[in-house]
Amino acid sequence: MQAVVAQFAETNPKARGIGAKSCVNDRYLRRLEEAGFVKQVLEKQFVAQKVLTAHSTGPILGLANAEKNSTNGGGPTMMKHYLGTLPFLLCVILLPSISVAQDSILQKSCVDCHGSETKYPVRGVRSQYLTSGHRSLGNAHYANSDDCQGCHTNEGFVERAKTGKVDVKKFVSNPSEIGCFTCHAPHDKGNFSLRTISKVTLVNGVTFDRDKGNLCASCHRARRTPKDEVRARNIPNDSWGAHHGPQADMLLGTNAYEFPGKKYSNSAHGVLPTANCVTCHMAQPAGRYSLAPSIGGHSMRLAGEVHERPKVNVAGCLNSGCHGEMKQVNDKHFYDRKAASDYDGDGKIASVQEEVEGLLDKLINSKGSGLLQTMKDPPYDAKGGFINSKTQYPIEVVAALYNYKFVKEDGSKGIHNTAYAVQVLMDSLKALDKNLDDSKRPQ
Repeated sequence: MQAVVAQFAETNPKARGIGAKSCVNDRYLRRLEEAGFVKQVLEKQFVAQKVLTAHSTGPILGLANAEKNSTNGGGPTMMKHYLGTLPFLLCVILLPSISVAQDSILQKSCVDCHGSETKYPVRGVRSQYLTSGHRSLGNAHYANSDDCQGCHTNEGFVERAKTGKVDVKKFVSNPSEIGCFTCHAPHDKGNFSLRTISKVTLVNGVTFDRDKGNLCASCHRARRTPKDEVRARNIPNDSWGAHHGPQADMLLGTNAYEFPGKKYSNSAHGVLPTANCVTCHMAQPAGRYSLAPSIGGHSMRLAGEVHERPKVNVAGCLNSGCHGEMKQVNDKHFYDRKAASDYDGDGKIASVQEEVEGLLDKLINSKGSGLLQTMKDPPYDAKGGFINSKTQYPIEVVAALYNYKFVKEDGSKGIHNTAYAVQVLMDSLKALDKNLDDSKRPQ
């Protein structure tokens, strides 16, 4: 109130004698009226009515009546009587900065997102986000403590982005899922730039620096290293391993268990600076009948359903200039990118993702024939369920399981880094089965 009156006084000579007040009384209101302030409020009565309707809990007496009484001698006292002190204060505080010609009671910066015709496609983006794993798979309400809160809760991520760490001795008492204001801070910055794009140091010391993809990599990375985890040992539980989302590590070709004497390499995605998370995962399909909220954009998903048919998003492949052509395998959520060889040994050369899926199935599958299901004292049963036992496994078994989880939980089935994914899987299979033909292993 004081600031508004001071601003009004600067631009209205008649009001310059009015000091800042901490309360509204008849004499003060009359002086405001004499200075033209009340008239200015009345001129905006169509906006005031909106404000009063939005902020009042009871019937609103029209400003026209207040204006009539004011002109008949009632003055500001009558206006205060008809409107009530609180609504009148709202008029005084909110309205001076609003132009008579303005169609909204919101400031322009607010209208950019919250108006009927927005600058930013907030509604469309929200429909995408609602289908995303960020919305539905974050587990914020039980991953709200220790270091987990830094990626599984909005509150923890914001704290870590600001300070570089979270207080592992505390927990987030009212956690929320990863959302718009996790990655963006429009109310702080005035735009939708990312909260941070600082380069990321992976758990094994390797630096990930892929522009906007750095924000994604700050969470989508391994939490443990094979140096610490892979040895002759017991497998404590099914969550053991690199930890669920090692996409940044896979993209760079690092942090899987690398068998001694073997050489490891990267595919193009592992070395191209422009091949980052945003380029591929947030590109949107073009044209009618190709869109769905669950594909591209803020869904972050590269595959989904469009008109009840499987659909993969090739927009990033084409728009980036990396690929002149990219199609999908008929009726499957796979890219039609033919593998260089028959990696899984089933007698045919299929797409990269089908070949990597075949290699994964050789370790654990739904038929119960995987090497980690048929060995003596297997860690997984015939249905693919984890067997919680106290068995001490040799390093070959532990390494194979670590690599299986690393590739499986990366989720791309070789698309992120074909060479590295195939190499670590074939080496893991060879460690368990000395008769395996690994002659097609990428060099």
